[in-house]
Amino acid sequence: MIVLGLVLLPVLLANLPKEEVGIWLLLGQSWAVLGVLDLGFGVTLTRRIALAKGKSGGNPDVLLNEVSVAEIADLVATSSRIYRYMSAGVFLVAWSLGFFYLHHLELSSISSTTVWTAWTILCACQALTVWATPWSALLQGVGHVGWDAILATIINALTLVVQIVSVIQGGGVVTLASIATVGVVAQRVVIRGFTSRRNPELFALKGKWNPGVLLGMPSLALRAWISTLGGVMVMNTDGFFIAAAEGAGNIPAYRAAFIVVLNVHVLAGVFAQSSSVFMSQLWQAGQREEVRRIFERNSRIGLCLILCGGAAIIFSGKSLFDVWLGPGNYVGPLIVGLFVLLFVLEQQSLIISTSCRATDCEPFAGWMMAGGLLKLALAVPLMKWLGLVGLTVATLVAQLSTAHWFVMKRGLQRLEFPFSTYISRVLVPCLIVFVVACVLTKLSVVATSNQEGWLQLVVASTASGAVLIVAWWLLVLQPHHRHRILARYMHS
Repeated sequence: MIVLGLVLLPVLLANLPKEEVGIWLLLGQSWAVLGVLDLGFGVTLTRRIALAKGKSGGNPDVLLNEVSVAEIADLVATSSRIYRYMSAGVFLVAWSLGFFYLHHLELSSISSTTVWTAWTILCACQALTVWATPWSALLQGVGHVGWDAILATIINALTLVVQIVSVIQGGGVVTLASIATVGVVAQRVVIRGFTSRRNPELFALKGKWNPGVLLGMPSLALRAWISTLGGVMVMNTDGFFIAAAEGAGNIPAYRAAFIVVLNVHVLAGVFAQSSSVFMSQLWQAGQREEVRRIFERNSRIGLCLILCGGAAIIFSGKSLFDVWLGPGNYVGPLIVGLFVLLFVLEQQSLIISTSCRATDCEPFAGWMMAGGLLKLALAVPLMKWLGLVGLTVATLVAQLSTAHWFVMKRGLQRLEFPFSTYISRVLVPCLIVFVVACVLTKLSVVATSNQEGWLQLVVASTASGAVLIVAWWLLVLQPHHRHRILARYMHS
């Protein structure tokens, strides 16, 4: 899905006016912002379902007892009713919020009617996404995280393929928005049908409206929502500042650098996010040491990946963006380097906060909201002083001053994972990996300095990828894992 997303951007730049590409990226950022309108209930509901399953035991393959089945059924029935009303509210609020911003845009190559039509379709798409939340929460909460990811990836990949074809055939932002909406509807139908086949016992026992199962959820959901809103204010507002200060046509190059590093961050966080429901079940079952073991493993996986990927992006430099998007779309090494630093810290915060939240604890709301507000306050003056670099610096300073340090401090306390242990067993090994990745990647780039850009990119990526594989082999896999892999390889 990430690969297709990277393919879509150069297709957009090759077939649409730059301003229209900027508008689509801006609408996409706005659409991501709409994810906060479920008020934090989605992630809290998933966790509650996982905790309910944990009452049957900590083993992922445990058979659900009657208590777990009844509680999960009531959770789904109750939340489904709530989400029906919430989806309608999401559409109205989202469309209204768009009104306050979009009508201020100065457009030359695209009409305001086209922009408003696309935005209305995306608002409907987000409302459908909210409506389908209980079924995704059920599938993830009972432990089918792999299947949920596979189904979502297949449908989203098909959606991206159709969008790419439509742009090549002359489609614009309205067509892109319509295809996205069809994909969301298809995803809801497929996930609900799959869930009913995998867990027929949850559908055989009809749940009832039972507000008692939501006890404590509103306050946790509110704190989760505030945390998410703060994150959105930090990460998904850059396009608005750029459009207001320099025009929508300046968004693509900056956004491209952001997307490259963001995609590595997303890949790095897969294990931590997928492990969350299992950590909840283990925490509920009292297996705290196992929770800490999973946390340490996920930290090494995520940090090694983002650090090695960051090394490849930094030292590939201009060749990466020239090969991907063509000349003239490289925003510069300073901004790219700042993005890598930012997302390394974001990856650390993601892993720690996700693990902490798996224990039914939401302590980050105030500091994450403070980070969002500080970003908004710093963005305009720093952009006037430093241009686009100032916008990136505003994000980094805001997060370092608020969320990054607090998430580490409070999250490790909740997990009962000593800070000294975290430094010695996670940070130091991962930083050594980063240094090795930087040295080998830089040497590979120097060795191919007279070659074509695509060859430099391949060699640099191969060097950092080799370091990552060795790091995972030594730092992630346990001895019996390595023995099993070697035995299988030798046998084959």
